[in-house]
Amino acid sequence: MPTHSFAAVFIFSFSMAIGAVLTPGPVTTAIISQAPRLGWKSGLYVSIGHAITEFLMVVLITIGLSGILGSPLAQSTIAVLGGILLFYMGGSMLMAAFKGELKLPQEAMSEDKITPSRLLTLGIATSVSNPFWYAWWMTAAAVYLLEAKAAAWILVGGFFLGHVSADFIWNLFLASIIGSGRRFMNDRIYSALISACALFLLYLASRFLISGFQGFIS
Repeated sequence: MPTHSFAAVFIFSFSMAIGAVLTPGPVTTAIISQAPRLGWKSGLYVSIGHAITEFLMVVLITIGLSGILGSPLAQSTIAVLGGILLFYMGGSMLMAAFKGELKLPQEAMSEDKITPSRLLTLGIATSVSNPFWYAWWMTAAAVYLLEAKAAAWILVGGFFLGHVSADFIWNLFLASIIGSGRRFMNDRIYSALISACALFLLYLASRFLISGFQGFIS
């Protein structure tokens, strides 16, 4: 990683993050499920919640806790707990769709039903429930952060800001695109969209649970 300037670290971090951001995951699913209600605001608040968890991770790594969180036991525990949380989230969404409880909110009522604090919580929950997110921060990202810290503390800030900038740009774009299609969406399409998101979360949950239990066995 280049460590000769703040801008170089920022660009490097942004370039690394954009590929991961474009890959669907729990955070993306959260945005897709909420964008028909609040449009770009869902991308903003979910991204803020996600950024809060990443800031805490940067702090933990730079003060020397990456070895503990990156241990095989910790990774297996995180995988199982994350799988349970995603299974609950996906199962709840799918059950609501099955019961016909998912209705597309009227635009005037959308902001009252989904508050910024709930979206922030959703951004945090979908971040910490993803073992792949931990794995990345505890391996490659930890190495880069420690390199930046050794060169200058301000470069740690450059790495963090470059990373979260990719998150915000893509998530806001995604939420805006989905939100703008609200006039083409009815209750049936909305329920199908949420069901698809729920099935994806259940798929991730199964992968995480299998990975976690395999880690305990081995």
